[in-house]
Amino acid sequence: MRSLRSTVGNIFAVGFIGLLLLGNSAFAQFVSREQIVQALTMQPALLSLADRLRNNRSLTLGSGSYDVASAQTKPTVELHEIYFEFNSAAIAADAEPQLRELGAALRDPRLKGSTISISGHTDAVGSESFNQSLSERRAATIKWYLVDNFDLVPASLHSVGYGKQRPKNKADVYAAENRRVEIVNETPRAQARH
Repeated sequence: MRSLRSTVGNIFAVGFIGLLLLGNSAFAQFVSREQIVQALTMQPALLSLADRLRNNRSLTLGSGSYDVASAQTKPTVELHEIYFEFNSAAIAADAEPQLRELGAALRDPRLKGSTISISGHTDAVGSESFNQSLSERRAATIKWYLVDNFDLVPASLHSVGYGKQRPKNKADVYAAENRRVEIVNETPRAQARH
């Protein structure tokens, strides 16, 4: 009898822990306004001397042309909870909670004077031109949603689409995590708040 109770108790405990883990993984991609502000005001990590030498004004081959590699990364936050209607730039109702958090974060005094870039990314389903256009329209839709609903200055928000050019998961370019919106603080910390 005691072992039966112990077994039943263990099953309930494992089930409860499983529910907590599943609940947290489903909720883990939602980013709060404070998390957004912290990510966008974070100072870039100091690079080691070897990294600075390697990255400073080095050339990288990208899409058949040469680009200058950046020595510093800009404060960025990825948002996966911004949903759109299928093959459309229309914002889905499920995106509202994340967009409210983003709008509130961008109004935070700690980001005053910042120029924010809204970057749209797609997965590899569809043609290059379709995905490029779709990502540009989605980024622009988010920009104007924020301007209209949070009274943000349009000139402080820039929208850009990258289509399927910059997958987060390069091993699986069709993966869901490649469909995302990146919010980047383009303003160096010393210039913000003026």
